[in-house]
Amino acid sequence: MTTFRPLLMIVIWMALGAQAGVRAEENQPGYASLLIPLNKSPEFATALLRQVEKVMTPVASAKQRRAAVSSFVTREGCYVLHGDLFANGQHFVLMEFRVDSSVENPATEETVVGLARLNEGRWELCTLLDVAPIWRPKGWKASDGDYLPITPAERPFELQDLFGDGVPEVILVADVHKYWQQYFVFRWHAKAKVLTCVADSMRKPVRSGNYLILYSNSGRRAIWEEWSFCQWEGHRLIEKVSWHEEVPHNAPEKPFMLAKCTNPDGTELELKVNDREWLSDTESVYQITRQEKPFARVTFKWSRTLVAVTADGFYPSGEESAYLYEKLSGLPRKLYPGLENQKRIKSLEKSVKIHVEGEHEAREMLFPR
Repeated sequence: MTTFRPLLMIVIWMALGAQAGVRAEENQPGYASLLIPLNKSPEFATALLRQVEKVMTPVASAKQRRAAVSSFVTREGCYVLHGDLFANGQHFVLMEFRVDSSVENPATEETVVGLARLNEGRWELCTLLDVAPIWRPKGWKASDGDYLPITPAERPFELQDLFGDGVPEVILVADVHKYWQQYFVFRWHAKAKVLTCVADSMRKPVRSGNYLILYSNSGRRAIWEEWSFCQWEGHRLIEKVSWHEEVPHNAPEKPFMLAKCTNPDGTELELKVNDREWLSDTESVYQITRQEKPFARVTFKWSRTLVAVTADGFYPSGEESAYLYEKLSGLPRKLYPGLENQKRIKSLEKSVKIHVEGEHEAREMLFPR
């Protein structure tokens, strides 16, 4: 039987106790499988701690230890991020580990990710993640010996303050699929001293204004796309608004857009924009329902033909959609995702007459201001 260093075993069990203390409300559903419990294999945890010590021993000077955040890649190709990762004055290391198959372990991947904390001169494991990040350094190009369907992230994880509280979150990359790469968002739990997964996205999560924006789609053929605009409240990530655009494939239903908004009382408002109809070469109209009942009819009458506007490099239907997005979701028009990298009209309301029909609440919501 292998004999473990007593101090390492104490550190492992201390970390396990902290991990068990995470508030249930902070663990978002569906992410439990990403976590490797530290008590599953003490021998495995001990082997990983030795890797941490081996990698971090050369980072010995006080100046290096006090560095805010720095990174390097080991000879084995493992990415290491260390320093004051969570802006609390403590030294952490977040790194990739190569799994030693000769040691009994609960990992399902050949590479895992771990977070360790320097505590009174000794490293202690905080979190182990059964995720094998797929990344390639800047300038990488696919080859027969190293093929991926898309260009992956340039690093396996990074830090970004996604909620504006001064404490960075960890954005971790995972699998690469035909058209997208999986991303996870982990939040530092200061009391329990562990990372908890709070979100995932099919594109890199971004913060814009007061919102964390997550992305998903239907995958093959991309029949639909959806953007979630979320905020951190209390101990949970809350979706405030979602914007859904769908073009059904070989189905009788026509394309549509859908805004879902969470009211202060927790109820959900659903507003559906049916496919655009052409009234003339300068005029288009949209029918809008609320909770599946008729709500409004919005007409856009352009001062020039839509063909002429398009010829100038603009995207008329995209501009109309952005207007409806702003009015229905309550979010700034600049956050509308359908006009990325498109030439924009400076002021739609000066180029288009917008007429709203419907009940009083609809006119109040959708009329230009």
